[in-house]
Order: sequence, then structure tokens, then C-alpha cells
Amino acid sequence: GLNKKEDVREASDLVKWWGLKWTGTELFEDFGEVVDYLGIVIPIGISASSSTLMCLVSAKEAGDPFPVHETMISDGIGTMIGAFFGNPFGAVIYIGHPAYKRSGAQVGYSLANGILYMVMSLIGVLALIQSFVNRATIGPIILFVGIMINEEALNFIPSRHYAAYIVGLFPSIYDWVVNISNRSPLEGTAADGGSYNTGFPGGSGWIGVLAWKRGALLVSMVWTSMIVMVIDRKWTKALIWALVGAAFSVFGIIHMPEAGFEFFSEPHWEYCSGPADSSGVVATPSCWDQAEQWMFFVAYMMLAGTFSIIELAKRFDETIQEEVDDESAHAFDDWFKDAAKGQQDSASSSDEDLKKSEMVEEDFVVEEDSS
Repeated sequence: GLNKKEDVREASDLVKWWGLKWTGTELFEDFGEVVDYLGIVIPIGISASSSTLMCLVSAKEAGDPFPVHETMISDGIGTMIGAFFGNPFGAVIYIGHPAYKRSGAQVGYSLANGILYMVMSLIGVLALIQSFVNRATIGPIILFVGIMINEEALNFIPSRHYAAYIVGLFPSIYDWVVNISNRSPLEGTAADGGSYNTGFPGGSGWIGVLAWKRGALLVSMVWTSMIVMVIDRKWTKALIWALVGAAFSVFGIIHMPEAGFEFFSEPHWEYCSGPADSSGVVATPSCWDQAEQWMFFVAYMMLAGTFSIIELAKRFDETIQEEVDDESAHAFDDWFKDAAKGQQDSASSSDEDLKKSEMVEEDFVVEEDSS
């Protein structure tokens, strides 16, 4: 198979007590270098927050409206605590609440998962598991999670929004395609001495793919939301989402490999290609001049202008249909109120259970005294 015995032996040596290591000192010593990575940090932070909201939406549709404020704050606090101990991942809630609920999982399921992973991380057993678990077996697990998430989306959204749902898949698909192609082995030296790489995303056919790959989760969020508003003829909200896309693009947070203004008015090297010499240097690159940062910004502003014109025209032209106003449009009107009510019901049920247990204990004492 793909696994090697020597890898398992090396991983076995790592199985010992590692404990927690405080890295807060190093964190603040190198904090000044964060500026160079804001183009990565900001999109990941926004995407993590959006993922938490999507999980809350999924749970609400399953009948459990959890409080938004408490969930977001606890996620942030958990992530910061983990960072002090060298954890590079965000401690956010995970998707799949409806499926876990159908399986009968409750609070103990998440608690057991957390304890199990913490123990495995502290004793180094994860490296051992990774050494003998074939990577190909991880694919079906990821596929199952993806199918589960898409099933939930299709079950909860109205059918008229399917077009927005399909468009929202493409940025992540493009992200995966580009990542896979960058690892392609189809490269070498041609007969004329030049190099070739049939898998490298540098040709003109990759331009649109690269544009949607950068900031894929944010691109998906902006475009899905904007298309939903267009389908429902909510032009003011579509205008707002177009302005959000414009704000992201003007700073290079989406559609560009790096945030900032360095490539605001010139093509990024990623959009350039050309024959290389024997040393692999492209002397005269040919760049696609239709993917400059300001162009994405202007495109979103043009969309915003179009939506504002339609909104204004609607007030004078009766042939323009009104916005869609059905039950799905008000699905989250009472989200905060339902979450607060759920907490009150939970607290009330806990009080009732406590009173019942106290009554049982009193009856037991009375019976003992009688005997």
C-alpha cells in the first residue's frame, strides 16, 4: 500500500506525554509580522465567522435556535486561548447538527469529542494514526461531510434559490482544482529547451478560475447572497451585497492572491505566463490585462449601480414585479427571540427536573422515617 513501516516506527516514537506548551511570549514577540499576512488572516477570520453563522442557521432549521452572540463570543475566546498554546486553527463549531440530532447525539457527544481529541493531541497519538491510516480512506469521510452539508442546504432553501446555491459551489470547486493542478507532475523540458507544465494555472484558460479561487469562501458568500436577492427582487439588499463585494475587492481580499494595493493597477504575476529559458526564467511574460485589482472593484460598483437603478425604476414602473415575500423570507425574523426562549425553556426544564428530584428525595426520606 501507500503506507511505509518506517513511517509507523517514527510515529511510534512520538507517542508520549507532550502536555501544553505556552507560546504566548513568542506570539507577542513576532506580532509585528502579522501585517505581512493580513491578506490571509482577514479572509480566514471572516470565513470562520461566516462558517459559525452557517452552522447556527443549520441548527435553527433543525429546530434548535442557539443564541448567536454567545456562540460567536465563545468561538472567539476559544480560538484566542488555543493561540496562546500554539494552536493555528480556529476553535469554531462544526457543521452537521441536523444529522447528529437525528442520530440522538446531545451535549455529551460534543463533550466526548473534545476530550478525546485533546487527550490524543497531548500524547502524540495523532501522528501514529496518520502513519497507518491510508490517506485515500480520508476522502470518503470528506465526501460524506460534503454530501451531508449540501443535503441540508437543498432541504432548507426554497427551490427558486437553487441557481444561487449552484453558483456558490464554484469558488470552492475552483479552489480545489487549482490546488490539485499545482501538484500536477505533467511538467518538464521541451525539445526546444523551454519548459512546460500542463498543470500550472498560468494559461489564459485559468484566468476566471484564479479570480474565483482567491478568497473562495468570501466570494461564494457574496455571490450567493447577491443572487438570492436578485432572484427575490430585493434590489436594495442586492445593492448592499454588491457594495460588500466592492469593499472586499478594492482591498484585494477577494479575487487577488494578496491583500493591499501593490497590484491595484497592474496584473499580478499569477496572471502572467510565457516560455521560459533553460534556467526557468520567463524573460518576456505575457500578462492578462483584464484581471487588475481595480477592475474587480469597478465591476462590483457597476452591479451596485444597476441594482440601484432598478430599485428606483420600480417606484415609477408598475410592470416591474414586487419583491418575493413568502414564509422563507421571514425564516430568521425571530431568531434572537427564539434563541432566548429556548434558553428560558431549558432553564425552566432544569428547574423542574431539580424540583422533581428534590420531591423524590423527600418522599424517600419520609418512607424511611415511616418504616
